[in-house]
Amino acid sequence: MSRAELIRELLDSYAVRVGHELIPRTGDDLEDARRLDALEAVVLAHDGAADPVFTYANEAAAALWKTTVDQLIGLPSRLSAAPEHRDARASALGAALATGVVRDYSGERQALDGSRFMIHNATLWTFVNSPGQAATFTAWSPAAV
Repeated sequence: MSRAELIRELLDSYAVRVGHELIPRTGDDLEDARRLDALEAVVLAHDGAADPVFTYANEAAAALWKTTVDQLIGLPSRLSAAPEHRDARASALGAALATGVVRDYSGERQALDGSRFMIHNATLWTFVNSPGQAATFTAWSPAAV
């Protein structure tokens, strides 16, 4: 799937699953991609493989995980959480797979440098026309030590 197709699927699926647009769409795939890349909200997507890898990350996601977009893409998405939090993460993703969307999800995550943070009120959704899932959120805080 091309980057333009992936972003279109991500945005189309969000609109179907959540009931409104993630970003105002222009009808121009390049402009919509630019807007999604620059969105202040974190947006991530992974494929439908047995051990999913990130297929999309915007600049806000890269900054939060203390890396670059290029380093996030292709990374197994399970590595976004510390080992002891991966089962809870997998459970939430399973719920999104079963229902199409999970709202108000919170959980601990781990940046690539090992620092930890909590995500709050995330929306997880499953793609409509291809295997994959995505998440977005605007609230996070340092994890309690």
